Amino acid sequence: MSKSLFRSLFYLAICCITLCINFKATAQDSFVKKRHPLLPHHVKAQFAGGIGFVSIGAGYANKKEKLEGDIFYGYVPKSIGGLPIHALTAKFAWWPIKTIPIHKIELKPLAAGLLVNYTFGKQYFSFSPRYYPFNYYDHPTALHAGIFIRSQLQTRRKTTGIKQWALYYELLTYDVELVSYLGNTHALKPTDILSLGIGIKAKF
Repeated sequence: MSKSLFRSLFYLAICCITLCINFKATAQDSFVKKRHPLLPHHVKAQFAGGIGFVSIGAGYANKKEKLEGDIFYGYVPKSIGGLPIHALTAKFAWWPIKTIPIHKIELKPLAAGLLVNYTFGKQYFSFSPRYYPFNYYDHPTALHAGIFIRSQLQTRRKTTGIKQWALYYELLTYDVELVSYLGNTHALKPTDILSLGIGIKAKF
């Protein structure tokens, strides 16, 4: 494992632990008082998956946990991306299948979702710069939409502190990749346009 990869994974773990400790304290206080409705329902830390080499986020779910929304900050270090890359991603997921209990854990089999990703930097743009001919680029480089599927394993709920831990994976593809695939099915395979992400989630 390269030093840059190890360092990034180490930072991911530290960020996740710090977030969880801080939110755990907040969640415990909320049982004594009353939990503020604007506090996130959960936090997440993710490795890869098309939104950054490492990313952290927070989000909300509806009462029955069929719908879920998250905001992520993603980072790609210079050693991997050629230059530091920062991005924000909004995700919206729908869980149509009931949770399956398996001994001391639970399986949420499948979610389908949409996302919008914005990448910061002068080298990216949402609209073609004036110094390029009209329609020189047929798509923006900073702003993209995508679709994904997700599955997760989670612990049984607790009554105080962190209610639930979960480990999940996502398979994602962006609009540009999907269009490229549909126009070049003879040259591209589905695996060429899919990004795999693995993450952990703490629910409060």
